[in-house]
Formats: sequence, structure tokens, C-alpha cells
Amino acid sequence: MIRCDYEELEHTAEIGLRVRAATPAALFACAATGMFALIDAQPGEQRVRHVVTIESSDAESLLVDWLSELLYWHERGGEIYDQPEITRWSPTRLEAIVVGRAARTPPSTSIKAVTYHGLRLAEEADGWVAEIYFDV
Repeated sequence: MIRCDYEELEHTAEIGLRVRAATPAALFACAATGMFALIDAQPGEQRVRHVVTIESSDAESLLVDWLSELLYWHERGGEIYDQPEITRWSPTRLEAIVVGRAARTPPSTSIKAVTYHGLRLAEEADGWVAEIYFDV
């Protein structure tokens, strides 16, 4: 289990997260966990597992692409990914295993897209922080 912290950020037309973790890999896993917490659907019993590889031009794009991929899978299959594990991370590539379950209740929040608006990804003295907004 990753150690991280996330909080919802208020915005007039979007919903956001501020995520903090010790490492960038943990930060990316935490961002996924936070995004699915915002969606707020109750997972069912049947587990699904996916191996994910994402490549992007920089770390910020990698974060957006990572969350967008998981959001696509959620929209396609109604799955909630509550156990992301980043197995390899570099600023332009990540490999992960995501475990989730089909949702048994409809989501309370429908996220349409992961946006670049207000995107922030930085290393600070006590770890890594990201701010990311979602179009709802």
C-alpha cells in the first residue's frame, strides 16, 4: 500500500486534486486513487487486472496520459481501479499494474477528461506534489 495524501480542490467548472507522496511513482499511484475517489462508485466483487505502459514527452504529460488511460478504461468497462502499482517510472515512461473491480453503483461524479488547466508537478523539500484538474 502506498503512503500518500490527496485533497479535493474547488474550481467553478472543474474538480481538482492536490496529491502529495514521497516519490514520483507513489504520486502517480496516489493521483489515480484520488481520481477514483472523486468518481465515488461502489466497487463490486469481480476483480480485473491490467498491465499498463504509458510513454509521453515529459512528466506532466505522463501524469495526464496515465490518468486519461485509466479514465478511458473506466468509461469503457465501468471499472474502479483502487490498487494501482507503478512498477517502473521515469519522467517520460511508466509501467504499472492496476487492479480494480467493476462498479456496482453508478458514479456520483462523472469525469469527462483530465485537463492541463492548472497542472502542477514538482519535487519539494518533503516529497512530490501534483495539482491536477478534471473536466466534469
